[in-house]
Amino acid sequence: MNDRLLTMDAAIVGGGLAGLTAAAYLAKAGLRVVLFEKAHALGGRATTEIRQEFYFNLGPHALFQQGEAVQILRELGVPFSGRRPGASGGYAILHGEKHTLPGGLVSLLTTSLFGLAGKLETAKLLGAIQKFDARAVDDLTVAQWLEREIQQPTVRDLVQALFRVASYANDPARQSAGAALAQLQMAFGGGVLYVDGGWQTLVDGLRKVAEEAGAQIVTSARVAAIEHDQQVRGVRLETGEFYPAASVVVAAGPTAAASLLAHPEQTPLPTWAQAALPIRAACLDLALKSLPQTHVTFALGIDQPLYFSVHSAAAKLAPAGGVLLHVAKYLPTGVDSDPKAILELEALTDLLQPGWRDQVVHRRFLPGLLVSHGLTTAAQGGLKGRPSPVVPGVAGLYVAGDWVGPAGSLTDVSAASARQAAELIIGARHELSAAA
Repeated sequence: MNDRLLTMDAAIVGGGLAGLTAAAYLAKAGLRVVLFEKAHALGGRATTEIRQEFYFNLGPHALFQQGEAVQILRELGVPFSGRRPGASGGYAILHGEKHTLPGGLVSLLTTSLFGLAGKLETAKLLGAIQKFDARAVDDLTVAQWLEREIQQPTVRDLVQALFRVASYANDPARQSAGAALAQLQMAFGGGVLYVDGGWQTLVDGLRKVAEEAGAQIVTSARVAAIEHDQQVRGVRLETGEFYPAASVVVAAGPTAAASLLAHPEQTPLPTWAQAALPIRAACLDLALKSLPQTHVTFALGIDQPLYFSVHSAAAKLAPAGGVLLHVAKYLPTGVDSDPKAILELEALTDLLQPGWRDQVVHRRFLPGLLVSHGLTTAAQGGLKGRPSPVVPGVAGLYVAGDWVGPAGSLTDVSAASARQAAELIIGARHELSAAA
């Protein structure tokens, strides 16, 4: 390749779900698109490792069935399948003891998690959860909302645990109550889906759509710089190859995006990077020959930020008779890694599945898995306060990812921001063509 290449309509930096989604939309619109991924394989945090017919996602992954990502995957024609995890077999862990997790009328009446007053308040709250106006409490923190709305301490801890599992975030003092509530409402409204074959299915499906529409995808290609003045001019790889491009979408975090510009201070990217609060989790991923306690498939820590779920109970992730499960600890914002969390995760698995150690086929511990580049905070005004895909200061420069745009959280906002960035580029291209 050399500097005399035909100018692309768009270059995309990053081959995760956001980058692939942007590439698919742009290519399907007839634009010339090239995507660069620094790793040898696509997918980023959505990759799936296969070990002896066990499908290891990077920690627990779930698609919200009422979320933007499901809509976008269907819109693009990406096939996927799976099932919702069952409502039965769930436990709440309080002070190291198991209690039935309230998930319906019968489990609420029979649980030993709290007494009559707690049961009555929980029933009232869960019955009204969909009626709350989430946008009205964007500026409140989760801690403030819980204190205002809930009287019983254990009920407050239960709802906080539900917020954690819906958003993966463990920062009630800063997280926007509106964002957390909206995520929980979506979880209650349509549930989540564990995906057959792991999330690599989505990665491969998006790649197929993008390439069949004409997108060029280049792996093992690290972008060293986005060359620009007041306008994007193209991207230069570490090898020195230059690809002219009328627009660039950086499908990565704000720090990575800022590092690619010669003068990032001309844009808000350094400010966005400074404000971003990454969400992380410590994860233990386990492949077992069999499940010692077949009826125990899900648990949430009530007084501790812990999670346990047998994903193969709902999705095809293991060979016949085998089990794939994920155990996680939601880390406080600002904690990049917790190597000692392995002891808590193993102890939780001992409590729920005694004898599991004798069944291990494979295990993997990730002490600081990046879940999201940015916590949605009350200080920023909730979802509406997130950066937009347009990067002011450099025409033709866009960002996409789990920290961009107002549409939901996690995978939903990654996909939605990528679609929005693509639509803006397509719109600008049409305007240019009309004016020519």
